[in-house]
Amino acid sequence: MRRSMFIGGAVVLFLIITATIASGDTIERRPIVIMNNYEFTVENGVTAGSGTANDPYIIEGWRIDAGSRDYGIHIHRTTRTFVIRNVEISGAAKAGIFLNFVRNASVEDSTLIGNWVGITLNFAGFNRIRGCTIKSNMEGIILRFSDNNQILDNTVTRNAVAAIWFFAAESNEIIGNIISSNHMGIFLDFGSQENLIHRNTFLDNVHNARSVSANSWDKGGAGNYWFDHRAFDSDRDGIWDSPYIIRSDADQDNFPLVHRP
Repeated sequence: MRRSMFIGGAVVLFLIITATIASGDTIERRPIVIMNNYEFTVENGVTAGSGTANDPYIIEGWRIDAGSRDYGIHIHRTTRTFVIRNVEISGAAKAGIFLNFVRNASVEDSTLIGNWVGITLNFAGFNRIRGCTIKSNMEGIILRFSDNNQILDNTVTRNAVAAIWFFAAESNEIIGNIISSNHMGIFLDFGSQENLIHRNTFLDNVHNARSVSANSWDKGGAGNYWFDHRAFDSDRDGIWDSPYIIRSDADQDNFPLVHRP
């Protein structure tokens, strides 16, 4: 009897979630904690999927006020494919979304406002952050010991310390983001190297970028737009004739863009 009541309740919850997502609204709920591959359940915020590459778990349509708890969404030691999308998270004492020892995840079209960190990837690889608004946190995005991830087409703005901070993170891609009005735009620290950063827009940051190891700031003859870089474009090809210097020992954007991409 109890089992059938539980199954019936889960079905009702799933139908409510599906109807709400279809309307484009978000549902308020408590923080989500998933600690292994077997905890991707309806009760833990999963709205669809089976966890395969062709049918990933979907966590969608939630509005989470963490209320000073550590995390809004905390996912730990998983290998199943999942997507977090269309969620709104605020008030997390450590991170709005914290992915720890996670692979094959995507965070899309979500809003992280007023957390200590918007999104943290810790010992995480082959994940993607795309199309998110990450605003008015202490830190926007942090990658620690995390390689082969992508940060694409996000707006990262008005974060008090850094928009994007890498700590011993290698071979990641930062492409197509708007990075504006932060104290530091991108900080590649503690051996973070061989990362690709191009076609981003840097606007009104106190400091646009700092790197302590060698990284690539351009690709295919195109770099980034730096609001404070002024030189000559003698051939009018949309590329400034002088590089944008990231640090003194040749870490530089060789093809800084005249106009925003």
